[in-house]
Amino acid sequence: MSELEPEVAVPNTHPRDDEDERQYLDETIRLLTSELAELTDAIDRSARSIQERKEHLWENRRDMDFAEKADYRTAVNLSVALGERAVMTRERVTRLLQTPYFGRVDFHPHDQAQTYAHYIGVHNFFDPRTREIRIHDWRAPVSSLFYDFESGKAFFETPGGMARGVITGKRQYKIQDGRLEYMFDTTLNIGDDVLQRELSQSADDKMRNIVATIQREQNAVIRNETAPVLILQGVAGSGKTSIALHRVAFLLYRFKDTLSSDNIMILSPNKVFGDYIADVLPELGEQQIAEIDFSRIAEKFLAKVTDYQTFSDQVTGLLEHVEDGTAERIRYKATPGFVGILDDWIASLADTFVPAEITQKHKRLSAQWVADTFDEWPTLPIFARIDRVANTAIQKLKNEVTDRGGKWSAADTTGIRKQVRAMFPYKDALAIYKGFYQQLPRRGLFKPLGRKKIEYADVFPLIYVMLSTDRLDTYGHIRHLVVDEMQDYTPIQYAVLRKLFSCKMTILGDSNQSVNPFSSSSLATIRSIFPEAECLELCKSYRSTAEITEFAQNISKNTKLVPIERHGQPPQVITCTDSHGQLAQMLTLIDAHRHSAHRSLGIICKTAAQAHALHRALADAGCDLTLLDYDSTAFAGGAVITSAHISKGLEFDTVIVPHADDTNYTTEMDKCMLYIACTRAMHELHLTHEGPASRLLAFTETPDTQAMARVG
Repeated sequence: MSELEPEVAVPNTHPRDDEDERQYLDETIRLLTSELAELTDAIDRSARSIQERKEHLWENRRDMDFAEKADYRTAVNLSVALGERAVMTRERVTRLLQTPYFGRVDFHPHDQAQTYAHYIGVHNFFDPRTREIRIHDWRAPVSSLFYDFESGKAFFETPGGMARGVITGKRQYKIQDGRLEYMFDTTLNIGDDVLQRELSQSADDKMRNIVATIQREQNAVIRNETAPVLILQGVAGSGKTSIALHRVAFLLYRFKDTLSSDNIMILSPNKVFGDYIADVLPELGEQQIAEIDFSRIAEKFLAKVTDYQTFSDQVTGLLEHVEDGTAERIRYKATPGFVGILDDWIASLADTFVPAEITQKHKRLSAQWVADTFDEWPTLPIFARIDRVANTAIQKLKNEVTDRGGKWSAADTTGIRKQVRAMFPYKDALAIYKGFYQQLPRRGLFKPLGRKKIEYADVFPLIYVMLSTDRLDTYGHIRHLVVDEMQDYTPIQYAVLRKLFSCKMTILGDSNQSVNPFSSSSLATIRSIFPEAECLELCKSYRSTAEITEFAQNISKNTKLVPIERHGQPPQVITCTDSHGQLAQMLTLIDAHRHSAHRSLGIICKTAAQAHALHRALADAGCDLTLLDYDSTAFAGGAVITSAHISKGLEFDTVIVPHADDTNYTTEMDKCMLYIACTRAMHELHLTHEGPASRLLAFTETPDTQAMARVG
């Protein structure tokens, strides 16, 4: 097993028949099994050696000098590092034993007489004896032949330049637990047969890797090495998040000498989603990367400054009732122009600093000295400039006093700081932010929720002011940031990210899946913050059946969405007589799901409060479901109940959307929630309601759709 790919390929000397394929698989399994045994023995020997060295060091510590002890510790640390590397390699070999490879591409280089068979898997593996590559890592340059080309002319990058030739054949495999389940030849990119088989499977408990079914347009995103900022707009079910994680794995492979998992971070919408995607990178042989979300950023900066409304509180409040003033304030602070206005205000703060004379211990510094000193650091944030003035004044006066035999106390230092701070009208960033709204055009656009609590719309503008007016800790060690659910973040939040993360970024989302239409960001809006960004779109949806996709499109139309041609039963809109009838209908649907071939079930309510109430009702009826709410930290497989907001990014075999009536789903924001809930379904979708159905479902009343979508 090697991190570097040897310059040896397997000549295609075998006939492409089933027997030879099975022999190739058997030989590969044999080699992997042998490699696994050797690695296990090596790890055991290493562990014994480390233990013996530690015991020797302990027993002889009194007879060793400092240099001998240091040498011994270095040797132990080296053995530990080698052992850890061997453990990682063993994990990769174990993974390959389950599924050694999933594809093969036969390539005939123009400058050679022979055609070579390249088998593609999750990791590299070569024959220890012959050094021939038996499996190519899916991220290797040669593997792009499998993803990007049909039969015919093709090329890929090599260390010696571009290799050009002809693809003479492609084959795909399904190997599970080392056994070949099926294989077939294809002339296409990734055969629809494999894709359809994979998409027809039940949903896993957590997101899995998709290396066997990566499509050409997805591969272009994954292998993009040059974009400083890559913005990916993808329709529901296009695999955005999975592609972003595979992109991370590719970058770690491509730049393994300069980039590690410690240098990459993902900004995810919530902890449930973070847990849901947690297995993808380990499956690809990479270490898990750190996670963060905007709630943790808010906590980091505002914990000692002010209390504040959370995003979930804002969304919940807007779903219950929208006041015109609240909507106006949110909209104003969610525009790209707001960032520029705030920047201009912050830049003007230097003009409000009024230099004055400093006196301490009968010593004086003139107002002109203060002005000249302040002007020496025009590029520093305003509070950093003021602190520089104070520190310089303290040092200068302290030296004058002590040089003449006087004493300087902490009170003297404090006295000077107070004098300098008094020259600036704002004591801190919060005061500056409040002052911003004292100007006539903006009066009334700041409304605290209490004496020490601010609206969520003010959280990141305030943090932006803090970062712009003082020197605070940032995430300088991060070299690549992945931002998911891009449409839910405002331009000011992106401006905060630019100050916190001076690194490359992959930003992804879907403008049709905003949870707050008053503050959602479009692709164009985000690009206004990142003018250097490359923008790509994924329009094909792979998650839902064509029937479910069409149903969701009737709720919120996306003209660019292209559904996968996979069919299933039509979604059902089920009319119930009353609340007891609706509960009984849900119990019937849950029972039917349990007796079906599907595994995962999501009951998705509009709000977290509705999810809590329904969870209690179903529990009282003897139904065991896992509740996912804003306090949840882990994703649960099987049957869950949650809100549309928390369900974002998740997928389920079967989805039930309760309370789909006209009092619950009415507004534009409700439409966003209903669209999100329906697009979580892979195979089955059921909506229940009592009373008139939501006006957003009026399309189901038409003659063409009534028979297929409505159940009385």
